[in-house]
Amino acid sequence: MRYPRICLCAILVCLFSCVETITGQETVDLKSLADSVRKASGKPNFLPLGMHFLELAKARKDTANISDAYAIITNHYYELGDTDSLRLMTYEYMDWADRCHRNTDRYQAWRQYIQRMTEKGMQEEAMKETELLCKDAEQRKDKYGMASGEMCIGYNHRVFGQNIKLCIEYYDNALKHFEEGKYYRDAYVVSLNIIQTHLARQSYNEALPYLDRLEQLGKTIEEKKISIGEALYMRFYQFRVIAVLGVKGAKAAEPYVRETNAYYFKHKGDISQEGWFGYKIMCNQILGDISNAVVYMDSLIDYQRSIGNYYPGNYRQKAIMLEQVGHYKEACRAFAEYSQLNDSVRTAEMDEQLNKYTAQFEVDRLKMEKLELSERMSRERLITVSIAGCLIFILLLLVTYLYVRTLSMNRKLDVARKELQKMSRIKSSFIQHVTHELRTPLNSVVGFSALLAEEGLDVEDAREYSGQVEKNSAYLLGLIDNIIDIADMDSQTADMPKEVVDVNACCLECIDEFGGKQNDGVELQWVPSPDDPVILTVRTWMKRVLALLLDNAEKFTEQGVIRLLCEEDKANSIIRFVIEDTGIGIDPQYQDTIFERFFKIDTFRPGTGLGLSIARQVMDIVDGKIYLDTSYTGGTRMVVEWPA
Repeated sequence: MRYPRICLCAILVCLFSCVETITGQETVDLKSLADSVRKASGKPNFLPLGMHFLELAKARKDTANISDAYAIITNHYYELGDTDSLRLMTYEYMDWADRCHRNTDRYQAWRQYIQRMTEKGMQEEAMKETELLCKDAEQRKDKYGMASGEMCIGYNHRVFGQNIKLCIEYYDNALKHFEEGKYYRDAYVVSLNIIQTHLARQSYNEALPYLDRLEQLGKTIEEKKISIGEALYMRFYQFRVIAVLGVKGAKAAEPYVRETNAYYFKHKGDISQEGWFGYKIMCNQILGDISNAVVYMDSLIDYQRSIGNYYPGNYRQKAIMLEQVGHYKEACRAFAEYSQLNDSVRTAEMDEQLNKYTAQFEVDRLKMEKLELSERMSRERLITVSIAGCLIFILLLLVTYLYVRTLSMNRKLDVARKELQKMSRIKSSFIQHVTHELRTPLNSVVGFSALLAEEGLDVEDAREYSGQVEKNSAYLLGLIDNIIDIADMDSQTADMPKEVVDVNACCLECIDEFGGKQNDGVELQWVPSPDDPVILTVRTWMKRVLALLLDNAEKFTEQGVIRLLCEEDKANSIIRFVIEDTGIGIDPQYQDTIFERFFKIDTFRPGTGLGLSIARQVMDIVDGKIYLDTSYTGGTRMVVEWPA
């Protein structure tokens, strides 16, 4: 009996060792994967890797790594400014943390989400979420949650109310509670926010005590071996440089500048470039080097554009700085970019809300119609069964009739729903493009008109401002003409009065009317038909189509040639017009949709996207054809085949 027992013990020891080895290997794998995910945060390939890390941690029921995965993913969306994805991931993170009784993680994720909404200017949503967080913390009597709520209230007062006194008061309360609860990382974050608030108001002396306090807090964090990340340390270094520059000057700040630069280049991959550019802008503004601050502002704008973010406030700040150094023309252009981008952002937000409300209204209406239809069908069936209960044949006929009627009504309902969705899309697109395109030139007309009204204006500036007013007025007139054309075109028929039209003469009129609109360095060429064709057609329609195509070529041709060719194809009884240019061309992915109403390849270029749609409608009325020649690679070539 002794030998079997010894063998059994040996087997158990081996199994235990194998299990320990496998478990240890899994932990190492998760740790290395977590490091890879952190390094990929904010990069294009992050999301698949982050989700894989989260699913793997869930599969192994590793609570610590699950929390890290959620925190990294939400921080990724936070840095990108993707509010919708951040909302979904934050709520999922909060639900998981609530189930696992990790209240600190829950309130930290909630606080980060509120901060992002505040930064995006979503005042109503941010205030509502802040109120919910505070009530939740009070009900649970969670001190960490209460401190997080006070931190969010302070941030809301700073951004929305501009009440710095209340902001600092709530920040100080949050800082006190975090330090008492030994939440040193959160205390570090609040201290940074307080310092940032003072620096934004150029109260550099008031920021210095908090910087000293923060330096001591950093030593405590190092002693406790608490990880707060390179980004937060970087903010401390940057704030210290700005405060010392503001109080003591450039010479006193030199050692701190060197220390900050060394830390940044050592941890460049883990630190936001936006924060670095903002730090450089503030330093140059304090030193009075506005020209260099403008250079860093351009770098910041270029970086934000490269990741798909557009912040109108940066353009406004750039314009103010250009105005300070006397570059008034560049400042005007920057203000115009700010106005246009601000209008685009606001229009997009309004359209998003409008689409949500419209979709919800349509869903509710369809549900109501479905309920009414169901009630009516039930009532009719009950009456039919009551009256003809004994007549089986008649009952079958009535049931068949009702069934066919129901199918017909469902088909009609489906058609009506699709039509409503189509009209909703057209309406939303119309509002989005037309309001933006009307507001921008109107702002220019009003602004330059106000400048013309000022006394002591130079003749050259007056001429330039008058030209701007005339240019934007002409653009408004053309925009209104396009809107009227698109509104009236559906009622037009092929029975419009026709006249004998000399095709070459008609083309020459279009060339003369268009001449001078093209950009400098663009040559306008006209190649007439040698046959000098004459046809019976609607002259105004022919001129309208050619004018629209010439205008479209002008918008996208910076240099080179815009050419109009005309030839008669007697074999097919058509007049062929060719309008080609050496512009930017049309990407293959958009070649099938350029003739749709309100479609624009570049939403930031002037225009409503109606020109090619109007031209297509005219050609449909006259039974002609208009298409894009995809074989042409030198720019864009549009072909019009007009029936002779």
